[in-house]
Amino acid sequence: MRNRPLPFVILLALLLTFRPSPEPAAEPPFGPAVQIIPPPAERAEPEPETPVESPAEVHVIEGCTVTWYTADTCGKAPDHPAYGITASGLPVEEGVTCAVDPEVIPLFSAVYVEYADGTVEQFQATDTGVKGEWVDIYTPDYDYAVQCGRQSLTVYWTTPKSKEDLNA
Repeated sequence: MRNRPLPFVILLALLLTFRPSPEPAAEPPFGPAVQIIPPPAERAEPEPETPVESPAEVHVIEGCTVTWYTADTCGKAPDHPAYGITASGLPVEEGVTCAVDPEVIPLFSAVYVEYADGTVEQFQATDTGVKGEWVDIYTPDYDYAVQCGRQSLTVYWTTPKSKEDLNA
């Protein structure tokens, strides 16, 4: 019985010496190397130096009556000292001045008139002389004022925070 363990030990020794070698490492795939990039660090927005003002509230008047006037049609003669001067004390200015009812649209408000073709023009409410939901736009051209006539348009307006906003 002594001979039996010897062949077992020899067999075990042979198996250990002839053990198959591990497979070689696989070749890396052909193509560009993949580089793992960490996610970008979160960036905090810089604090604004001045506080951000909230936007002004926009008011809408659907079907507002819109007309045009000239300095000649406002009831003052050209030799009158206040000829061409609006109710706010500012001179009339083409593309800027419009008259409003201050009980509907406060003086010095920004007034936006949306025309039938979708274009929008901005004016300043610096004159009075109309009543209710009515905007009267200044133009120096009498024929143009007559041609434009009376229209029912959408008008938007925002109240300025102060009279100085008019100059901004």
